[in-house]
Amino acid sequence: MNRSLELRISFQIFSKVFFAFYIVYSNVLSFSLFTIRGLSTALLACAVMLQLLHDKVRLHFDKSFIALLLFALYAYVSGFLVAYDFDKALSTLLSFVEYLVVFYLVICYIISDGKPDFPMLVFILQALLTVVFMVFRGVGTKRISISDIVNVNTIGTTLAFAIGFVLYLLIARRNRPINWVIGIASIAALLVGILLTVSKKAIIGGAALIVLWIVLCYRSMFARIRLIWKLLILLGFVVTGVYVYRWFMSQYAFQIEVLLYRMDNLYVGDSDQARIYYIKEGFRIFLSHPIFGVGLNNARYYNMLKETYTHCLYSELPACTGIIGTFIFGYTLVRPWVIISEKRKSYKRIDQILNTRTKYLLAIFAVFFAINFTQIAFYAQNLMYVLAIITGFAVSAPLMNGQEQEVLNEKGSFAG
Repeated sequence: MNRSLELRISFQIFSKVFFAFYIVYSNVLSFSLFTIRGLSTALLACAVMLQLLHDKVRLHFDKSFIALLLFALYAYVSGFLVAYDFDKALSTLLSFVEYLVVFYLVICYIISDGKPDFPMLVFILQALLTVVFMVFRGVGTKRISISDIVNVNTIGTTLAFAIGFVLYLLIARRNRPINWVIGIASIAALLVGILLTVSKKAIIGGAALIVLWIVLCYRSMFARIRLIWKLLILLGFVVTGVYVYRWFMSQYAFQIEVLLYRMDNLYVGDSDQARIYYIKEGFRIFLSHPIFGVGLNNARYYNMLKETYTHCLYSELPACTGIIGTFIFGYTLVRPWVIISEKRKSYKRIDQILNTRTKYLLAIFAVFFAINFTQIAFYAQNLMYVLAIITGFAVSAPLMNGQEQEVLNEKGSFAG
């Protein structure tokens, strides 16, 4: 192997190691185990530098990434002009810039690997470690978190999307039994974590991802599997579910009571009424400041109940950034969906596994859109990370038409 190529491969391997450590440290370890000033920034900077060396200092300026850069620049300029509290707008923007660097690296890794598996595995790893710390060192009585300053809903949505990524990785041409064992065990652990958060959105989102996986993957994955294997897989899920339920009831009976109460008041609880109010306030603020909005994270100063955001991306975005900001950020949301939907048309009857994976990734994206009715993507690293994975897949997934389809057809005929 060429010495230069070996060196470039080493650069990316170390970049991925630093990146994985950064994600785990900044989202889990720094809140639960130890905190070292500046370590998070140093890890992220090393990951970026090593990836640039791997790419020979060439930047992957995907259109979605460029749009997010423009959004950040616009948020700064418009915030400087219209924000009631510019310091609040600036601190929020600085966090967004950090999320944007992560967004860039995720896309780089997916383009380089030709698949989104590595970023997904890192996301799953941090989610599983979160569950470990919740079980052994969790804080809270009604709802458990890894720290007093980490929102349980943020943890819950992270665990829900981690379930989606585990299921995505189980869609493969050849899955060994050990992969199923690890996958089922991981999903069981993630479900335990979601129940500990007692997050309604996470419970609904996680359940939706499991149901959608079964519906979308049955024909391609299970239709041709022998009945005995179907029964064994089903038995694995059932036994695991019963064991987790019995263990959870014995350890966290109070959380079950809280969960039942919250689910019983799913649409009429005080928190839900407050969220509806905040959403309406967001649109009212937008109508009063339609062009530039009121500045990033400044909508909280314009509603009747001060010091809180609107709790919904689709009202916070126009309220804070106006028509211009909504158009720019909206582009980054719509573009991956359009690209992936178009590419998926070329996979039918050509590559069934890729077609199934693509359908399920769109299902994950649909849950992402639903989650943003109660959370705000550009305020949360976990949601920006999910968007980066989907965008990276859209950019890197092959478009099979013309000659490529003919080649695949010939291979299929030869194999037959």
